Amino acid sequence: MKQRYVCLLFSLIIMLAGCSAIPHKETDIREPEYDLTLESTVEQEDCFVCGSPPGGLLDYYYKFDSIGIIYWPVLTVIDTGVRTYDDNGNETLGGDSSGTRISSFGEGNGSIVYNPWPERGISEAKIYLGDADGLDCESLTEQLCQSCLDKVCGFYTGHVNSDDGAYLASTRYALIDFATGELYTLSNPYRGYSIRDYIVRYDFDEQGDNGKYIDLLVVYAPERM
Repeated sequence: MKQRYVCLLFSLIIMLAGCSAIPHKETDIREPEYDLTLESTVEQEDCFVCGSPPGGLLDYYYKFDSIGIIYWPVLTVIDTGVRTYDDNGNETLGGDSSGTRISSFGEGNGSIVYNPWPERGISEAKIYLGDADGLDCESLTEQLCQSCLDKVCGFYTGHVNSDDGAYLASTRYALIDFATGELYTLSNPYRGYSIRDYIVRYDFDEQGDNGKYIDLLVVYAPERM
């Protein structure tokens, strides 16, 4: 009888060992992030941003130590006016440099309303997005060198991967540091930067019939010595 119980116990141990649970391995079912890679058709010296000379008004603005806004669809450059300069690149603190200024890009394409106070080192702007879609990055393959094009495509994909389609039109704009030529997105996932002596903050908002806009603040705040 004792031998029978031993055999039964041994059989039970074998059965339990054979029925042991297999650890559950979770499967990552997240969709891969959106990626955009385009090939530039222009060399660096012909680039709108960093060419020799750069395109449009950038050749003029690169004499200034200030922050600007680029509207990519028509390659428009706007100085935020946080500091003011004469045509030779000398800073001017006098005169009437304050007041509301408006740059419009056509019906449905948005506009920029900005208020520079250079005597205080401050500029506020509302960048209205209109009814436009996101930036067509492919349109820039004939305007930007590969390095600058990669940056702008990165701005676009960064916003797309944030899953905030409501403000995709913000990818049509970017900030530029006139002193260095460095580009900065005005889209997700960021909300501000410290650019040398400048503090930049922005956020998305909506205002009645005027629709969605980027609320931008640029402050010149050099370190006190």
